[in-house]
Amino acid sequence: MDSRIESVMKRGRGYWFVDGFTEILAGILFILLGGITLLSGIVPPSSFLSQFISLAESAAIVKFLGLILAVLGLWWLKDRFTYPRTGFVREKGVPRSQLLVFLRNAVLIAILPVLGLIIPLFFIPAVRGAIFSMPIWFPPVLGIFWGALCILLGEWTALRRFRLLGVVILLAGISVGAWQLSLGMPNVPAGALRANILSPLPDVLWAPVEESLNRALAGVGLLTLLSGIAFAVSGLATFLRYRKENPVPYREEL
Repeated sequence: MDSRIESVMKRGRGYWFVDGFTEILAGILFILLGGITLLSGIVPPSSFLSQFISLAESAAIVKFLGLILAVLGLWWLKDRFTYPRTGFVREKGVPRSQLLVFLRNAVLIAILPVLGLIIPLFFIPAVRGAIFSMPIWFPPVLGIFWGALCILLGEWTALRRFRLLGVVILLAGISVGAWQLSLGMPNVPAGALRANILSPLPDVLWAPVEESLNRALAGVGLLTLLSGIAFAVSGLATFLRYRKENPVPYREEL
């Protein structure tokens, strides 16, 4: 009995993704973010600091405006296209305590890995070699993380295409890491591993630092771009199938 109830709940959650609009809009947002990050790594500005500022500003603008437009567009599309054809399903609201726990865990997941990278950079000089090799290992780790989230989403909604998306993103992350490895390990002078990171770096160390940063941005940008394409293609295929199965809005016969 419990398994039957859980199956019904999963189908109710999966109905939100029945038309493919969510994946299409998420894919477009990922493509924009990935394109900006990739360009920041391939065509860096003249100033190292201005590169960070430009990337942060561009990504913030895209995320802020993109999220607002995506949410408004999703509501509009579902009101005009989906709900007139297959109806509206309202799931039981999430309790505030569960929402707060989810937000807390999301913040911890976002912050702890960053702290895990920054703290060794300051206090353990011997670990800095791993930090400089981020272009090689960070895209696969990010691909594993994003892929796991997609697989969990597929389990939560009982939609197999999200599990397939998770596998595709995981393979994309591994492929990007392999591509970076084929370019060779970043050239990190011994002085960069022993330098006091709180003091200005010597001019001779700026080049390898910028090289490592640019390659890391290019790898993350390419992975984000490929993930966005995968989401958009999956959403488009889902939309075409949904439109074929529901060509016209439902009209009650009198």
